[in-house]
Amino acid sequence: MSTDEDPTVSKEDGSTVVSTRDGRELSRHEVRRVRSEQLRRALALTGLSTIWPGVGLLRTRRRWWGVALALVAAATVLVLAFMLFSGGILTGAAKFATKRGLIALLVIFVLGALVWIAGILITARETSGRRWTPRMRWTHRAFTALMVLVVALPAAQAVRYVAVTRSAFDKIFTNRYDGRGGAARGPSSGSDPWKNVPRVNVLLLGSDAGADRYELRTDSMMVVSIDTKTGDSALISIPRNLQKVPFPADNPLHAVYPNGYYCPEKGAGAECLMNGVWVEAEVNHKDLFPADEASPGLDTTREVIGEIVGLPIDYTAVIDMAGFQQLVDAMGGVYMNVPEPGIPIGGKVTSSGQVVGVTGMIKPGYQKLDGRLALWYSRSRVAGSDDDRMRRQRCMVNALVSQTDPFKMATKFTGIMEAAGDNIRMDIKQDDLPAFAELVDRMKNGNLRTVNVSDSVKHWNPDYAKIRSIVKSAIEKPHDPKAPKPGATASTSSASSSAPTASTPTTPAQSTTTSVEPVTDTAEHC
Repeated sequence: MSTDEDPTVSKEDGSTVVSTRDGRELSRHEVRRVRSEQLRRALALTGLSTIWPGVGLLRTRRRWWGVALALVAAATVLVLAFMLFSGGILTGAAKFATKRGLIALLVIFVLGALVWIAGILITARETSGRRWTPRMRWTHRAFTALMVLVVALPAAQAVRYVAVTRSAFDKIFTNRYDGRGGAARGPSSGSDPWKNVPRVNVLLLGSDAGADRYELRTDSMMVVSIDTKTGDSALISIPRNLQKVPFPADNPLHAVYPNGYYCPEKGAGAECLMNGVWVEAEVNHKDLFPADEASPGLDTTREVIGEIVGLPIDYTAVIDMAGFQQLVDAMGGVYMNVPEPGIPIGGKVTSSGQVVGVTGMIKPGYQKLDGRLALWYSRSRVAGSDDDRMRRQRCMVNALVSQTDPFKMATKFTGIMEAAGDNIRMDIKQDDLPAFAELVDRMKNGNLRTVNVSDSVKHWNPDYAKIRSIVKSAIEKPHDPKAPKPGATASTSSASSSAPTASTPTTPAQSTTTSVEPVTDTAEHC
């Protein structure tokens, strides 16, 4: 007996006789069996339309609707897969992070979910028995509702991800002030967006305040200079206590400090250091800057660092160091080689030169650091000098570049986006994200080098011509295919012997960093 047969009921001489459309009479047992088969068939086909849009309709009179839905779904998935995986997963994902990409995702998720759900409901209607018992009808309805939820809930979560991303990006991406120095050298369209841009220089600034509070002293400053062809990169840490830093001739502060940022008249403890440039422009002399300049502190810091290293700074990213902790936690931690004998947590240096208040130690060895420990790995300096700290910061950048896993990040997506939106500001254009994702992929296959500025000059009387010469030699160094790649981590034993170490805290000037070459491979000392 086919399950498509629909039993009807008639009465003859007071008795109930059930028959099919072709006139065959059925017993009550056979009626129950047929209806059970109908219910199972309806549940199966409704389930198939949940697994893939419209598939369940292929066994109904609406089969051409099913064919259309299935083909449209297949075409959409193929297009999305091609966009996602062509050129690398990171680059593909970045295509959907542009303004148009996010809108397209929103449309796909909303319309796709509605069409998919419509296919489920049509399948349920086409397979429902007209003379089912109430129990069978409610069973079928409950199952259909469950299948609708199976599609609707993930779609709603996907829409939420898009909304979270748009909200975060609205905060993260800011406009660069082009009133001095002109616009940054940006990527173009085409298969190679960096074809006409041989080198990109990005300034990374770490602050001890929120990214939207610009009255701050920069806690860490690093320039990443990237060869767009080979992916070779130079990490240039700028010492926070550099004196006599030069202001460009077109910056308003050049007239105030024509011979560099130097103010011995202010006395000890109030020296004009590199990390005070932001406040000098943003607070002390904001009236000298154009009214339409939103952040003179950020712009002046970028321009001064460009003068120091002899490179135009194309892009700037500012991250609140407390927010850095949230980001690392959201990413699931970061693996680092901690040198002997470990790194102090907390603490400060008293006026007598003693270190007090150390609350713990990061144990030495190769290990996974959570956000709190990663922050102290990058910031602690009570056991050594700024040179030690800058070396660790370069190692942290090396690790974060190499350990970025798009699949793991997808599972922690909301947390990463929310932390980034609260704590990161950058002047990269959102629509240029695919080009920068491709650049990060190239960096993973390039040489990552450290430019040791701090050990090469005196902080209180820097030779800026020498700094520029060192930077020039680093960026002109030929690509070495045998050099360690970013993230190539030495064993614990080798790291302990080769990396600069921090001994027991005694004085603030203590540093165990020995003299090193001005330009080295970053991975070798991490």
